[in-house]
Amino acid sequence: MQMTAVYWLYAGVALILIEVMTPGLVSLFFGLAALTLALIVWRAPELAQGWQWILFSVLSVLYILLLRKSLKSVFSGSREISDNPDDALTGKLAVVTQPIAPNRPGRVELGGTTWNAEAEGELAAGASVRVTGKKNLTLRVEAV
Repeated sequence: MQMTAVYWLYAGVALILIEVMTPGLVSLFFGLAALTLALIVWRAPELAQGWQWILFSVLSVLYILLLRKSLKSVFSGSREISDNPDDALTGKLAVVTQPIAPNRPGRVELGGTTWNAEAEGELAAGASVRVTGKKNLTLRVEAV
């Protein structure tokens, strides 16, 4: 079957839709290559089938090498590390459920949920602590 511009267009749109439904940011570049090839084949319909597939491969690799890093940083977003003293958990009282040591995080119970917790000193299970900060999903605590 001869790949016409319309087939490449369909393939490009399908690959981009697959990218929307799956994570990984890979199908997008194959879709862009197919759309680019649709434009090339539309402008030069006499392009041989073998050359179309070679161009598709080259364009796919080029798009991955040139665009993936920049697009990945755009789509992955940023992870926030909260050292904000206005955090909703800062200042709350919690109870240690698993012992905490300076280089060994433990767990605390706060509001009916257990959290990973770190402290500068040793804290035994059952001790009352106050939340002083949060780093992602780990609370920083101190003895009360």
